[in-house]
Amino acid sequence: MSTLITLGFALVSLLAAPKIANKLPTSDAVPVLEKAPDGTPVLVLHTLVCAFQDGEPDALPYTAQTPAECEKVTRQTGELRRKNFKRLRIRAGKYIVRAVNVNVPWGTGFELRGERDVALPKISATDIAQGTGKEMKITLESGQYVYTDPVSKTPLYDLLVER
Repeated sequence: MSTLITLGFALVSLLAAPKIANKLPTSDAVPVLEKAPDGTPVLVLHTLVCAFQDGEPDALPYTAQTPAECEKVTRQTGELRRKNFKRLRIRAGKYIVRAVNVNVPWGTGFELRGERDVALPKISATDIAQGTGKEMKITLESGQYVYTDPVSKTPLYDLLVER
C-alpha cells in the first residue's frame, strides 16, 4: 500500500512540476530580428549612455558627458550590474548587425568578438553619431561572443550563437 501511495505521489509531483525544457534561463533573451530587403536578419543593438539597452534592459539612465565618465561608471558599477544582464541568443548564420547610438552625445563605437575564441568572426565600428547607426555584415558561427562600446568602455555583454 505504501508503495502505491509513493508512486501516486511521484506521479502527481511529476504532473504538477513545471515544464522547463523549453524555457530559457531567466538571464537569456531571444532578440526580435528585423529583416533587410534581401531577407538577411538584422540584429539591432542600442547604445545608451554607458550601457547597451538590449543586454541591460533595466539599466539606470546613466549621466555622463564624456567617454572617460562612462569608463568610471563602468569601473564602479560594472560587476554589480552584470547580474542583471540579459544574454542574447540567436542561431548561427549570416546577419547584419546594426549598432545604434540612441542618446549618447559623442561618437560611440561597437565591437563584437569571440569571448574566448579569437578564431570566431568579429566586427567593429567607430564614430557612430548620436541618433544614427552603422550596419556591419557578418556570418556568425556557433560560440560565445561579447559586445561592447570600446569608446565609452561599456561592460562586456554576452551573445550566444547556437547551431
